[in-house]
Amino acid sequence: MKKPISGRDRVWTTMVTTAALTFGVVGATVMTAGASPPVHEVERAQQVAERAAAADGAVRTLRLSAAREEAQAQARQRAQRLVSAAAAFEPVVFPALPTDWAAAGLDISKAEVVGDRLVQTLPSGARVLLTIDPELQSYLDQMLQANLVPHGGVVLLEPQTGRVLAMAENSRRGEQYDNFTRQAQAPSASVFKVVTAAALMEGHDVNPHEEVCYHGGTRGLSKRNIEGSPAHDNRCNDLEGALAWSINSLIAKQAYTNISADSLVEWAERFGYNQPIPFELPVQVSRVMRVEDPHERARAAAGFWHSHLSPLHGAMIGAALANDGVMMRPTLIDRYEAPDGSTLYEFEPRVFREVMRPETARKLGEMMVTTAEQGTARRYFGHNRLFPRSVEVSGKTGTLSNQDPFLRFTWFVGFARHKEWSDDRGVAVAGLMANDPAWHMVGPQAASEGVRRYYQLERERRRESEPVVASR
Repeated sequence: MKKPISGRDRVWTTMVTTAALTFGVVGATVMTAGASPPVHEVERAQQVAERAAAADGAVRTLRLSAAREEAQAQARQRAQRLVSAAAAFEPVVFPALPTDWAAAGLDISKAEVVGDRLVQTLPSGARVLLTIDPELQSYLDQMLQANLVPHGGVVLLEPQTGRVLAMAENSRRGEQYDNFTRQAQAPSASVFKVVTAAALMEGHDVNPHEEVCYHGGTRGLSKRNIEGSPAHDNRCNDLEGALAWSINSLIAKQAYTNISADSLVEWAERFGYNQPIPFELPVQVSRVMRVEDPHERARAAAGFWHSHLSPLHGAMIGAALANDGVMMRPTLIDRYEAPDGSTLYEFEPRVFREVMRPETARKLGEMMVTTAEQGTARRYFGHNRLFPRSVEVSGKTGTLSNQDPFLRFTWFVGFARHKEWSDDRGVAVAGLMANDPAWHMVGPQAASEGVRRYYQLERERRRESEPVVASR
């Protein structure tokens, strides 16, 4: 079988043929040199020259055509090499930032300690570096398990950033209270007095140091307690005392006189009630009801039912008081990494709500120090010999019971700061315990342990980071 003739071979064949024709013309001319050629020979020579010129043009045309074909072939080869190279080095597709972290597999219980961080590898292969302090979290988990609390939760977070430092929980009785720190199953109880106090001070210009006389209201609030009675109002105190000692009658009387149904709901929603909390894991919405009856509304303002609160939300309320009235969005995620270690997301603080004016937050915070030093939480803070005297705590307690099944809910919501560290940004805390008739641990006690352990660890870390002075 004959081999096909390429474009280049055709060019060489034509060139050889043209050369032969040219040599023939030259030979004929030499043979007749010196004599005058006849006319027909001149014409013949002209014809030969024209054919030679035409052949030369054909050679040039074929040469250009062959060059184009070769260039095109080389271009096709280069394109094929590029396609092959691209196929060999396809870009790695990293996991996108999840829109549903729970569906992506985020679960604190599955995280592992890596160095001084708590890290979870998700099913996608991506890694989540959590804001959780592993030592603090471990301490609180063990505390809840050791005290056999039917249901309990403690949350600590940074007031200025919203980073969750610990979110410990334990439920031993039924699934209703699973994920206890994110459930708003518990009544707000007297923690709601913080909302009422802010509404009175900022919304209705009530002087927090103006004395109000009252009577009764320790376990319930009658109409006479709420409206007041000159014949029976034999005790007097101000708003600071009402918060410190959780005086139901005083708060209810002030709310009955000053706060409308619209105003109470508005202030509760400023604190985040009836609002979804933006968080990586689902958080049950804390609810407050609109109460039209003025006496029942006064009871609600004092913390008698009509509102529910989650421990995470409780810590956010404490954080807003510590952060000049600004409530930050809480977060569990400090950094999110692709499987190759590259950073896909890094946390930046974001505001959730501006709850109250800075001066209102600061004043409330100052007033609520009395709760921890002398009031209803003194046993666990001010009068607790194990609690560091260098740490100042501001907060509010709350107690209320469900009857069927019986559960007594005890709260502490607030914040703490170190008195001697000028750079201390403080820590917000919420402790909620749900006990059966046999008490195991209460909310203020759990919150106290969380704050105490936090500052113990902080002190140890500050010592480790201090420069070592070489001895001489």
